[in-house]
Amino acid sequence: MFITEKLKTFSWVNVGNPDHEDFEKLQTEYKIDEDTISDILDPDEQPRLEVEDDYKVIIVRFPIINRETDTLWHTEPLSIIYSASRVITVCRKRCDILDRIKKSEKTSREEFILNILYYIAESYLRMLKALNKRVLESKKVLLERIRKKELLDLLEVENSYTLYMAGIKGNVAVLDKLEKVRGFVKTDEAAELAEDARIEFGQATEVVTSYSKMLKSIKETFESVINMDSNTNINRLTMWNIILVVPTVIVGYYGMNVKLPFAEYDQVATGIFIFIMVLLLSFALFGALRRRIV
Repeated sequence: MFITEKLKTFSWVNVGNPDHEDFEKLQTEYKIDEDTISDILDPDEQPRLEVEDDYKVIIVRFPIINRETDTLWHTEPLSIIYSASRVITVCRKRCDILDRIKKSEKTSREEFILNILYYIAESYLRMLKALNKRVLESKKVLLERIRKKELLDLLEVENSYTLYMAGIKGNVAVLDKLEKVRGFVKTDEAAELAEDARIEFGQATEVVTSYSKMLKSIKETFESVINMDSNTNINRLTMWNIILVVPTVIVGYYGMNVKLPFAEYDQVATGIFIFIMVLLLSFALFGALRRRIV
């Protein structure tokens, strides 16, 4: 789907959810190289900056929620192709970040691209806050009862943090390269935008690092609790097994077809059997209770 917007100094072509015809149009009408189009199609394409003969290609990654993937909170590549009079943005999914950029922030190609990077950095921070809220909710549930679902949710969040960190670092590297391109940051406004974007990415990096450490601590704590509960249950089962073995051994012994003490005195033998069994059971129970196993 092509959406074209004509601005004062350049025109912006936004291509969202492209199909085969859209890519053919990019290749024939806008003279985009076939290799560049192949890179745009790759969902795992990493952030980078490439210089072609007639245009430059910027690929950055932005956070997105996508229920079609294994990791719900992940990142998606956004391709920015710009030439002397045109900026083309191509994304496999709908990029809501582009809708947030005001017309007053599209005064030049450079400022428009820097604003895209700034809003992407801002979006990372917003998504990270939502992810942290999800971690705290799972922690609250786990404090009441350890369940598999919440543990899997924490694992998914950990995967998202890893993807976010990779995307943020790649975007910062792209920003560094853009600032080195001659004539890209040529005004005070562009320099200020680049600095703002860098600050936002720096904050996002710190937040991811902090949240990752906190999540790791939470996971280790609950893993320790699970191990302690497992050990307690194993000790408890072992102790009950020992306790139940006592009467089994005594009954089995008196059930053998051999001459036994007091066998000729039925009442005495029964009393002795009950006394020994109760004594041994009491001793086993006392030891278990003393160690808080039962």
